[in-house]
Amino acid sequence: MSTASAGPVLGVDTATGRPGLALVEGDVVLAEIAFHRRVSPSRTLMPSLRFVLEQLGLELGGLAGMAVTVGPGSFTGIRVGLATLRGLAQGSGKPLAGVSTLAALAGSYAGVAPHVAAWLDAGRGEIYAALMRPDSGLGSEQVAAPSSVLASLPAVPILFVGDGAMRHAPLIRARGVAGDAIAGAPPLLAAATARLGREALAAGQPRPARASYLRPPDATRARA
Repeated sequence: MSTASAGPVLGVDTATGRPGLALVEGDVVLAEIAFHRRVSPSRTLMPSLRFVLEQLGLELGGLAGMAVTVGPGSFTGIRVGLATLRGLAQGSGKPLAGVSTLAALAGSYAGVAPHVAAWLDAGRGEIYAALMRPDSGLGSEQVAAPSSVLASLPAVPILFVGDGAMRHAPLIRARGVAGDAIAGAPPLLAAATARLGREALAAGQPRPARASYLRPPDATRARA
């Protein structure tokens, strides 16, 4: 199985409301760019990548590998990111790792709190959610009503992160567990995506770059 060699890793997130890309080498973020949220990533991803590579004096062939968020999140955004990164990986011969959007979100706060609940707004009054524990890493991912997710959480202090946590902040505060906290604006996930991808590629166990929606797209539901 292909593993990453020495060099920067490209991380791309187009699954969330703050899409972007980053180049990470070791623990250093060489560059990170946020895309305009009102412009489709299909129009901004490649120009942004060309700009970053040019500014750093790099080419795709000089990368160690690539990583992309595979969901959950925006159905259209996920498809754009996967299609683009698959093409780049195939054309450059570089390994590509898929990264859970929730893992990238929780990973952005690694070391900040022992328990981190990653919540992304899923619409229809639901959230995409997963809990990162200090002893077992990221738990199972689910899409459910926030009240249902809260009822399943352990009675320990938890840091809630993501746009889903901000939207349902009153419900979280009503949980009444001392030490619970809600992070501010969700971070860009591109750098965390690159780091997680690099770790998976170095271990020779990259997640396949396949979409993980957690629920079928609206068009599929309508046909059903």
